[in-house]
Amino acid sequence: MTTEPQTSTTRERIADLLIQHEQVSRALVLPATGTAPGTTAFVVPAGDADGAGRAGAEEQVEDWQQLYDRLYEDAEPGPWGDNFVGWNSSYDRRPIDRDEMRQWRSRTVERIRDLRPRRVLEIGAGSGLLLSRLARDCVSYWATDLSPVAVDDLARHVADDPALADRVTLRAQPADRVDGLPTGYFDTVVINSVVQLFPSGDYLTTVVNRALTLLAPGGHIFLGDIRDPRSLSCLHTTVAVGRPTARDAAYVLRTARRTRAREEELFVHPDYFARLAHSHPELAGADLRLKRGDYHNELSRHRYDVVLHKTGDDRFTAVANCAELRWGSDAEDTGELVERMRGAELPVRVTGIPNARLAGEFAACRALEAGAGLERARELLAHPERPDAVDPHTLDLLAERAGLHVALAPAQSDPACFEAVFTDAGAHTDPGDGMGAGAPALTGTYRPEQPADEPGSGSLTEIPAAVHRAEAFAARVHDWLRERLPDDELPTAVVSVGTLPPLPEGRH
Repeated sequence: MTTEPQTSTTRERIADLLIQHEQVSRALVLPATGTAPGTTAFVVPAGDADGAGRAGAEEQVEDWQQLYDRLYEDAEPGPWGDNFVGWNSSYDRRPIDRDEMRQWRSRTVERIRDLRPRRVLEIGAGSGLLLSRLARDCVSYWATDLSPVAVDDLARHVADDPALADRVTLRAQPADRVDGLPTGYFDTVVINSVVQLFPSGDYLTTVVNRALTLLAPGGHIFLGDIRDPRSLSCLHTTVAVGRPTARDAAYVLRTARRTRAREEELFVHPDYFARLAHSHPELAGADLRLKRGDYHNELSRHRYDVVLHKTGDDRFTAVANCAELRWGSDAEDTGELVERMRGAELPVRVTGIPNARLAGEFAACRALEAGAGLERARELLAHPERPDAVDPHTLDLLAERAGLHVALAPAQSDPACFEAVFTDAGAHTDPGDGMGAGAPALTGTYRPEQPADEPGSGSLTEIPAAVHRAEAFAARVHDWLRERLPDDELPTAVVSVGTLPPLPEGRH
């Protein structure tokens, strides 16, 4: 392998060789970054060339549309707004308990109502789980969905309800299409349990940017059920531990790696939203929260909610740099902690709280990774041996009873923990619009692992199956080059990309 810098002529020759590969459309070879020796070859797969990446995203969106068209067509009739078809558990592939789903829906509706919505756009309305609960309290409610079948079904229900017929507008269109929607009109855009179906992180960014054009100054974007990649391996390991066919620890870890690599949904690191809020001129901040409720399933364990605040309203409480207490040293009992908050100067953040929802899963996964056997992992899954772990719902209830508001946010470095930000609920007054005082509008509930003003390292969004396919393709191309180049010219790495990176400044 070469350790000497290659000339631009040599790098261009290697790039020319790469595009002779039948599956490579474009290529660029650059010196490795920093002080690392060698070169990196960036290759665009033939299917992603000349705008085909966008076409591939559109094809994936169409695949989801066809899937949900069939899902809604085949769904059994039931009460409107209570159709949870398709909500199946990753743990056993069975439908998630309906009482848990109703609580999930109720808590989501509460979170959106905290934003005081009056003119709402819901992107991905589905069967009307949220529309049926929110629209009556709004002046105007627009709803879009990818599936025309879903929109037709919603239209029938809306037409049958005089209270909704004159305030609900429905449209069948994908999330990144905003034509026909009024700009600068909505105070709330809702994108609930939809982001995981987006074809890429770039698509998510496009949807957010276009949603911002539809929001009035001071409006909000609510994004619900964001899948957290930091706990994904733990989820798949837990699923593998619970399989009747699980034979030993090696089988479990191998199965978990394989099933993780097959995930076709989009996962978004919490840092993505913190970085977006910091860099976007139209965003005043971001508020990330754990899912609320006393149910324990994959929705409450492995997903989180986000509110993005548009500029134009300064009625936010910034909590990123508030006073801090450390769980386990400054506080170790929830009841005493809440009583202490009564007389404290708020806001106050409590960090490093072990999450009881996840304690068993992480204990089992870490034991397996450390070499423990399958039976030990199953014991820890049922009895995690974490007496200091706290159920987020318990802390939520204690704060509410004490007249305090607490925002429960993902921890910045350990997904098995969470942080609690206490604010004074009485400090938030009723603005007189007939909707009550509501909850405080916060920014900075989640603090990124890497400061948002520093350059990012690595992708903050991923579709694991796509990443796996890209890595496998890059490995095949690297092996192909190895047969055609001397060792001193072989690139150190081959990276599959959708578009080629720009040339470094000063290089040609």
